[in-house]
Amino acid sequence: MCACSKEVMNDNRMERDSRLTVLTRGDGGNGDPVIATPVRLYVFDSEDLCVATQTEEGTDSPVSMELSEGTFTVYAIGGADDSRLGLPTQETAEKTSIISLKDGKAFDDLMTAHATVALSSKGSNTLTLGMERKVCQIVSATIKNVPDETEEVSISISPLYESILLNGSYYGENGTCTIPLVKQEDSNTWKETAGIYQLPSVSKPTISVRIGDSTYSYTCEEELSANYKITIEGTYTGEGGTPTVTLSGTITGVSWLEDKTIQFTFNEDGSETVDDESTPIPEVGSLYQGCYVLAVNGKQVTILSSEERRNIVTNTDGNDKIKTKVDEALQEWSVPNITAEWELIDENTLQLIVSAAEQINSPALGTYDYFYTNGSTIKRFNIIDGNVNYQILPNDATYLRPVARLTFE
Repeated sequence: MCACSKEVMNDNRMERDSRLTVLTRGDGGNGDPVIATPVRLYVFDSEDLCVATQTEEGTDSPVSMELSEGTFTVYAIGGADDSRLGLPTQETAEKTSIISLKDGKAFDDLMTAHATVALSSKGSNTLTLGMERKVCQIVSATIKNVPDETEEVSISISPLYESILLNGSYYGENGTCTIPLVKQEDSNTWKETAGIYQLPSVSKPTISVRIGDSTYSYTCEEELSANYKITIEGTYTGEGGTPTVTLSGTITGVSWLEDKTIQFTFNEDGSETVDDESTPIPEVGSLYQGCYVLAVNGKQVTILSSEERRNIVTNTDGNDKIKTKVDEALQEWSVPNITAEWELIDENTLQLIVSAAEQINSPALGTYDYFYTNGSTIKRFNIIDGNVNYQILPNDATYLRPVARLTFE
């Protein structure tokens, strides 16, 4: 939870007769409640106009703001340090505003979240935002057995994403992280343990080690993803033959992700993978790219979308029109950093959702009506006090929040 330090709401056209309380919580499945601060909130109305901003410095009480009746989307940036980052103002904010580093600055911990909420006249609502980490951390980089006469050693990783958008998507694909190493007391070990935060890689990155005037490169077998800690350890071998450098990267998930290790070697003639474990499968009850994990069956993972939207159908649509409109919405459905075929909630996934209703966040399940299918007809349901209420035909206030099934290799 977060405490408010200042509030800016300049849109005097709004008749603020409703109250929205916003809580933020960490996404950890292993008791990791850490939220990067300060947290800046941006509130957009149904016309995508930013009508309020608010900055939270602490983590000890919820945030409350007055708004008018209507549907609003709340975006949160955790680690919104305006001395490091170029942040939009209320007047300039758009959902796709670029949040990038200022000149000469480096990333720190960075998180995002967003959710949609409908406020009624003179009503109130509590919105819980599950913060998702958007950076990885290079906790240490070490090269051993470097010749005494070497004057410079560094490690570079590229390409990395350059910035994020206000909506949590990544932007720019030409980022590079270069880490100068420091010679240690034994004169043969070069090391840096500053704990450097960086945005994830774009596809499979290249790791390069520069020793003096020579550079050795390796293309990784998989992406470096957000919410991982990365350790790079290398040993330079220059005796008897072509010099080689061996690196072992230990990537440790900071919350729900399991540990895995990537080991590889590279030399002047090319690269060869020694060991590469498969992508860890997220656990039930954790978040994967902001989406709640409903079920895990072997390598197949069922997730609930972190996006939800209403006004899919009208109050006068019949069964056939509803099916057509919902199918079109599913085909166009998009969640940042996930490629999947999205489907309606069915009877099986509905039971999973009911069981986990209190734990689901990013966003939290409201008391809204949601679309689901019983196999032959699209209907709607809601969950109130742990009980499922089945309704008949959906209407314009029914929210679409689909599920997807991902297969991990």
